[in-house]
Amino acid sequence: MASVKTQPAVDTDRYHDYDPFAWLYSHYWGAEYHEQILPALDRAVLGRLARNAKILDLCCGDGRLAARLTQRGYVVTGVDGSPDMLEIARRNAPSARFVLGDARQLRIPGEFEAVVSTFDSLNHVLKADELRAVFRGVHQLLAKDGSFVFDLNREEAYVELWPQTFPLVRPDVVTVNQSDYDRKQGLATCRIVQFRNTAAGWQRSDFTLTQRHHPRAAVISALQQAGFTSVDSFDADADLGMKGQIGRYRTFYLAQK
Repeated sequence: MASVKTQPAVDTDRYHDYDPFAWLYSHYWGAEYHEQILPALDRAVLGRLARNAKILDLCCGDGRLAARLTQRGYVVTGVDGSPDMLEIARRNAPSARFVLGDARQLRIPGEFEAVVSTFDSLNHVLKADELRAVFRGVHQLLAKDGSFVFDLNREEAYVELWPQTFPLVRPDVVTVNQSDYDRKQGLATCRIVQFRNTAAGWQRSDFTLTQRHHPRAAVISALQQAGFTSVDSFDADADLGMKGQIGRYRTFYLAQK
């Protein structure tokens, strides 16, 4: 296995909230999404790549996608800002290379035939100028004619889904998620109270996850400003076959260098 290079995140306070979320995410979140994401990526980009292509999994989380990509023969590098997420990712995808870093300031040597960022990861980028910085960094890392694919929640997700309370009760964990959406500011907030049954007894942690609605027109404009020559968008359900709530409120973007 290749050695792993690490670098500090730009905003370490921001990523602290994602560390207690890592265990919960890897055990109880995202199953439906990860069952459907690979066929969607096949339609969007993977069908055009050689099996040994170099792929950057940006905001890779717990490495579930990276694991499936390496199983197909792709050479995968994963980047995430949460050390706890990366600890799990290295177990899930031992053949991939993982880097602790910030999507807004990418510092990775080499170039990639494709960059993918999935499960509305870039909705966690909260400022328009920071999203533009992500796009510029990705553009620099892509090989000639390389592809950048990512998905974002549309505003309907925050209006229709987020203003709810979701409990989870399992033998090893009890959580309550309380979410709301500030339509004026375009900010969605999910506050999670978690009680986890550990060897030391029940341990409580409280953390908040925040996302921003990025309008389609602004996203396309930012991609073009970053230097991408071709930008398309796709409905996750109608165009890429992702069903249920996972596909109903999601847009994929494909940008070519």
